[in-house]
Amino acid sequence: MPGQSIRTKKEKKMAQKGHLKILILETRNLSYGSSSVFLALISDILKGHGEDVTHCIINNPEADSLLLESFTGKSFDAVIDINSILPLAECDDGSRYLDGINAPFINIIADHPMHVHKYLEVKLKRYYVICLDVHHKEYIDKYYPHIRKTAAIPLGGIKNLTDGKDNGGHYSYSQFKKRRYNILFPATYTPPSYYRQVMEETNIIYIKQAEKIMQSIMEGNQSPVHELYRSITSWKEERFANRMYKARYIDRYIRDCLRDMAVTALLEEGYQVDVAGARWEMYNSRYKDRLVIHGEVPYADIPALMEDSQVVLNVQPLFTEAPHDRVFNAMANGAAVLTGTCSYIEENYKENMLVFDTGNITESIKKLADTLNNTEKLYKMASNLRKASENETWDNRCARIITFIKEILNVL
Repeated sequence: MPGQSIRTKKEKKMAQKGHLKILILETRNLSYGSSSVFLALISDILKGHGEDVTHCIINNPEADSLLLESFTGKSFDAVIDINSILPLAECDDGSRYLDGINAPFINIIADHPMHVHKYLEVKLKRYYVICLDVHHKEYIDKYYPHIRKTAAIPLGGIKNLTDGKDNGGHYSYSQFKKRRYNILFPATYTPPSYYRQVMEETNIIYIKQAEKIMQSIMEGNQSPVHELYRSITSWKEERFANRMYKARYIDRYIRDCLRDMAVTALLEEGYQVDVAGARWEMYNSRYKDRLVIHGEVPYADIPALMEDSQVVLNVQPLFTEAPHDRVFNAMANGAAVLTGTCSYIEENYKENMLVFDTGNITESIKKLADTLNNTEKLYKMASNLRKASENETWDNRCARIITFIKEILNVL
């Protein structure tokens, strides 16, 4: 296969036996340290599978250039990062650092690809991508043809552990009733007015486009966000990905509108909502006194909060196939899930989740009141989800990552 790493017969045999040589170069500190948690899990699990893993943190490619250069000329079965900035990193001679390492580079994209366009458009010699949603995979396949192979693998659920062991607590009905938080929403808050102002200052037409897309979503359109963009613009295909990147604040604006609407609907119905994330002190409505603000919580501590919650709220980003990792984390920690929908939820978990209609959140919350106010029903749903969470772990995801690497190396 053109562009794959050069491997000896001995190296192929080692890979076939499961002895992969992996280099993790961590370059981003995504929200609340989530990317560090994910890469640490991937590293530990791959090592548990018997793989040879080197995990390095690159705080700044320029400042850490000597560390990066120490890997050039060496061979690995894969180099892995999340939302990586490394594709732009250059050596003194102008060549790409990643092209100097004899290995396929796998960039795990933890958001819609439009937000990392400038890193995806770099034409590396051996570029591969794992994304979260099938529609993201299709988007990358279409607009970044230099990326040799893609896979759609969602994030995994993380169970709260005490001293590294499953504490098994809070899972009986009597314990479930004692959970401190009724409805927990671990998410960042940004007033929709902020991104509206950004769009005004960038290009006033983005506001009109955002309103059209928002209206379409409210009317029940569940197309991927890039298809919603396409339906209201005349952008040419050859420049579509670049135009999506420039208009990315439309996506952020709509996400924040939906978060605001979901929380407001719950507060108006008399529910107390515990929120964990930045900027919730900026939330303002007549019922804001029912909002309990925990502030910014490191991602590694979120499972403990979920294990003490009866319900976890999930407002989907504009993903129409894969759930947000809030869903899988809630499942793993025995909480019921109140969520907008996507095809993965519809196909696998709709019977055991409280699913609201994004186009009419207020009415949906009213219709779900009988269950939201019934601890026994919530416990039954949560118990079913916890059992199902065994199929949604990071062990499961890492097994798929290993398969993807072996497909790249053609050693299956």
